Amino acid sequence: MALLSTLGAISFVFTIVALYLLGEMNAIAHLIFLVSYSMQVYIFYKTKQWWLIGQMVILFVFSVYNYFKWTGVI
Repeated sequence: MALLSTLGAISFVFTIVALYLLGEMNAIAHLIFLVSYSMQVYIFYKTKQWWLIGQMVILFVFSVYNYFKWTGVI
């Protein structure tokens, strides 16, 4: 359980950094969110919180989409 707590704390830090970078109009923030979401999916999978996994997958897809919008691909 210590691993999940550590991953949760790291994911929280990544989310804070990504939110800051979004405020600075930095597209890299979306990539940081992807790492954070992936970590959260792992945590929710281990704790069998299926609804939260679904939410993270949706946020992951939106983050990829927004990254491509910000970089001008879409």
